[in-house]
Amino acid sequence: MNPVKNQNNKAGLALAAAMVALTLYWTFTYSGPYRYLAELQLKWFGVYYSEATAIVIILGLLGIALGIKFLFRGAERPVPGTPSSARNAPTAIATATAPEPWLRYFRYGALLVPFGFGGWTYYNGAHAGSLQQLTAVDFQNGKLQAHLVYADVRGHLSGTYLSKEHYLYIPMSAEQNAAAPVQLVVGVNEKEMRKYMHREPDGTFIVRGVADKGLEGDVKYAFEKNGVTVGESVWVVHAGRDPSGDKTFGLVMMGVGIVVAGLVFGLDGFRKRKRTTTKPL
Repeated sequence: MNPVKNQNNKAGLALAAAMVALTLYWTFTYSGPYRYLAELQLKWFGVYYSEATAIVIILGLLGIALGIKFLFRGAERPVPGTPSSARNAPTAIATATAPEPWLRYFRYGALLVPFGFGGWTYYNGAHAGSLQQLTAVDFQNGKLQAHLVYADVRGHLSGTYLSKEHYLYIPMSAEQNAAAPVQLVVGVNEKEMRKYMHREPDGTFIVRGVADKGLEGDVKYAFEKNGVTVGESVWVVHAGRDPSGDKTFGLVMMGVGIVVAGLVFGLDGFRKRKRTTTKPL
């Protein structure tokens, strides 16, 4: 392979991977341009679309990269005074040294999305730790330093909740009818409430699941729109979720990403070999 072309391939793939990784980070942490675009949609429409938002960010980063390449493309032009023999070189050589289209790198980068998502999910499952016994107070006093825990969480549930596609978000607090801003929310599938939420004699509930920081932007917006004050940092206990399930799902997603990427690269290699063998001199 031509050294220049090989270098362009590596640079393009690295850039595509960086775009996807950065977008995934902003998506999972609800920060950066992702948060800005999400809250802009919430302001205009009252809802935001996570997949479309992530795609817009990746396309925006790609546009910036293409703009930079366009500005500096003069460096790739032939130097004035080049010998005519070099300019009259066979067409096949000129084709071989031309840089690959950057949209191709974007396509390769998009293949990293399932692998990156799977890796993130597996990482969370591996770092959730062993089962803990916690109360709503532990989430309100800043005691927890980790960003994700696996625990039996005990507290009082609010009578007000939100439903998003049959997934319920129920505020939980240390005291019944607490007036303080919501800092802990229980997330549970509507059909699995009895399975994962256990009522105690004193009126509290115990919910087992994985708790992480980061209430979805549209859910937070809906709470506040309905008069429920929400804290700046909110924990969500996902009832029924456990670290082993996260790790299994993460491995499956990474496997899917590897298989799809292998098929795409293999198909590209086959097409390249076919063009090479059938191209006339």
